[in-house]
Amino acid sequence: MQSPELTEGLKAHREGRLGEAEAVYLELLKAQPDHADGMHLLGLIRGEQGLENEAIRLIESAIRQRPSAAAYHHNIAGLYRRVGQMTSARAAFEQAFLLKEDYGEAYQGFAEVVTFASGDEFLNRVLGQLALKTLDDRTRCYLHFAAGKFLDDTESFDAAFNHYRLGNQLAGRDYDTSENRRLFQNLVYYAPELRPLSKPRKGMPWQGPAPIFVVGMPRSGTSLVEQILASHSSVFGAGELNHLARVSTPLLSALLQSSQSMSGQEAEDPRWYLSRRAEAAGKDYLERIQQGVPHRGEPWIVDKHPLNFRFIGLIKAMLPRAKIIHVRRHPLDTCLSCFFQNFTQGQNYSFDLTTLGHFYRDYQKIMTHWANEPETQFYALEYEALLSAPEETISALLDYCELPFEPGCLKFYETKRPVSTASFKQVRQPLYHTSKQRWMNYAEQLRPLARILGLEDEIPIRVGGSKL
Repeated sequence: MQSPELTEGLKAHREGRLGEAEAVYLELLKAQPDHADGMHLLGLIRGEQGLENEAIRLIESAIRQRPSAAAYHHNIAGLYRRVGQMTSARAAFEQAFLLKEDYGEAYQGFAEVVTFASGDEFLNRVLGQLALKTLDDRTRCYLHFAAGKFLDDTESFDAAFNHYRLGNQLAGRDYDTSENRRLFQNLVYYAPELRPLSKPRKGMPWQGPAPIFVVGMPRSGTSLVEQILASHSSVFGAGELNHLARVSTPLLSALLQSSQSMSGQEAEDPRWYLSRRAEAAGKDYLERIQQGVPHRGEPWIVDKHPLNFRFIGLIKAMLPRAKIIHVRRHPLDTCLSCFFQNFTQGQNYSFDLTTLGHFYRDYQKIMTHWANEPETQFYALEYEALLSAPEETISALLDYCELPFEPGCLKFYETKRPVSTASFKQVRQPLYHTSKQRWMNYAEQLRPLARILGLEDEIPIRVGGSKL
C-alpha cells in the first residue's frame, strides 16, 4: 500500500509539477534509501530533466531491489534507447513483456529497436496476445503496431499495412481539421503586420546562444538534420522544445486584437505595440533556452520542433537573426512514416490517412506562403538530396548557418547525445537509402492519400496483378 506522501508525489508528477514530485521522492529516499518505487520514480524525474545517466543508475538500483517489476524494465529500456544503448534496450523491453505477458507498450518498444528476420518467434507471441479477448484497446493498439513493424521488416507489406491500419484505428484521437486550418489562415492573414518587425532592430536583446529552428513535417528528416548540426563543435542539439508555442501566444493575441480595443500609445501606434510584444516574446524565448537547456556554452542551439513551421512569421518578428531550416521529404514517404508511427501526443492528425493528407496540404500551403514572403525566407533542405549527395548538402547547410565545415558532421552517427524522437535508430547509423521511396511498397493502399495530395499519377497502374 502506498504511503500518503508517495501518493501525493505521484499526483504532482502526473500533473507536471516535477519540482514538488522530486521533493517528495527525495524525502522518501532520505528516510528509506532502498525504497524501490522511490528510486524508480526519481529516475523518471531525472530522465525528464535530461539527466539520463543518473536516471539509469537510479532505476538499475530499483531493479536490483524489485527485479520482478515489469514497469521498471520497460522504463529503463526507454532510457537505454534514448542514449543509444540498443542492446540493453532490447533486453530490457523483452524482460518487461516476459514478466507481464500483456505489456503491449513493451512489445512495441522491442519492435522499434529490433530489425526482424523471417522465422523470428516474436510475431507468434504478439499474435497470441492479439487472439485474447480480454485485452483493452490501448494494449491491442500497441500490439498491432508491433506486428506491423515485424511484417514491414520481413517484407510482408500487405499484412503489415493491415496491422498498422488497425493500430491507428484503435489509437485514433479526435482532430479538428478546420481548427488547424483557421490557425494557419490567421497566421498567414496577419503576416503583413509582422513584416516591419522581421529585420534586426537596434537595441534588440540577444544574449547567450542563438537559435537554429529545424522545421517541417514530422518524419521528414528533421531529427537527422539536428543530429548533423549537433555534431558541430559550435552547436548544441536541444531536441523538440515547446518554448516557441508558449512565448508566441502573447504576440499572436496582440495580432488578433483589434485596434479599437487598444488605448493610449498602443492605439496611436499599433506597430510600436507589436514591436514591444515581439521583443518581449523574443527575450522570453532566449531566456528559456539559456536557462532550461543543458548546453555547454555553444553559440548555437537547435530547436527541432517540426511543427514550428506554423510560426515562421512569428519567429522572424521575435528573433530576426534566427536561422530557420525547412526539411522536405517526398510527401508519400513522409505521410507513410507518420501513419506507421504511434505518436503518443501532439500528432492527432496522423492516425487517419485522409486527415493526414489534408493536414499535409495545409502544411504545403503555409510553407509556400512563407517561401514567397521576402521577410520570411528560410533554408530548404531536401531529404533525398542529403541521401544522394551528403557532403555537398551538409556543406551548404553549414554555410547557411555561418558555420565552418567540420568533418564530424559527416560522421554524425558517432556523436553521443540523447535522442528522444522516433528517429533514434536512424541518427546513430550512416545514411541509408531504404527509407527512400519506401511508399512504393504500399502504393495501392496509399492511392486515396495520393489523390488528396495530387500525386495519383505517381501510383503505378495494376494490370492483371502486375504494376505498370
